[in-house]
Amino acid sequence: MTKLTSKPILKKASGILAQEFAIPKDIAWAWVTLLLSQEEQKRDSEEKRYARIAEFEAWIAELNLPTDPKNPSSGAVSPDSVKNSARNVFEWPHEYIFDEPAAAKHPDSKITYGDTITKPILDAIKDAGGSDDRPALIAILEGYAKEGKEPFANVTPEGIEWKGSNWADGDKLNLLTIKTLHNRLANLKKKGLI
Repeated sequence: MTKLTSKPILKKASGILAQEFAIPKDIAWAWVTLLLSQEEQKRDSEEKRYARIAEFEAWIAELNLPTDPKNPSSGAVSPDSVKNSARNVFEWPHEYIFDEPAAAKHPDSKITYGDTITKPILDAIKDAGGSDDRPALIAILEGYAKEGKEPFANVTPEGIEWKGSNWADGDKLNLLTIKTLHNRLANLKKKGLI
C-alpha cells in the first residue's frame, strides 16, 4: 500500500488541525493521517490505522482540555492545545504547505514558504554544500538559533525551538529534532525543493 498522499485528504486533515476547535475524533484522524503521510515506511494496515486513531482519541479525551465555549456539548477542543500536550509524548505532524501554482514571478522576487521553518532548512542545506546529513544540518540550524535568526527561539537538550507563522508572545514554541527534520526533508524532496 502506498502512503496517504491524496492532496484533498491532506488539505482536509491540515484544515482540521488549523481550526480553533475540533472534536477529538477528528483531531485524532487528522493527526494519524498526516503522520502516516509523512512517515517513510510503508503504510500501516487499515486496522492498525484505526487502532492508532482510537488510541489518540482516547488520549485526547483523557487530557480534559477546555471545550469550545460556544458549543460545550460538542466535546470539541483546541487542536493547538492537543499539539502542546503531545509535544514530549507523541510526534506531531509538521505543517503542510499547500501552494497553489502561482503565475510566473519576476526572477528577483522573493520566494515565500507556507511556514517559517522551510527557508532556514533550505539555507542550512546550502551551507552544508547540498548535503542532507541530519546531524550536520541540526548543527548548522543550532548555529542559526544561537545567532538569533528567525524563526528560532532557543536550543534545548530536546531540540531547537522555533516560532510558527502565527506565533505571538506567550505561545508554545515548535520543536525541531533529528526525527522531525528527517520528516521535513522527506516532504521537501517530495515537493522537489531539494
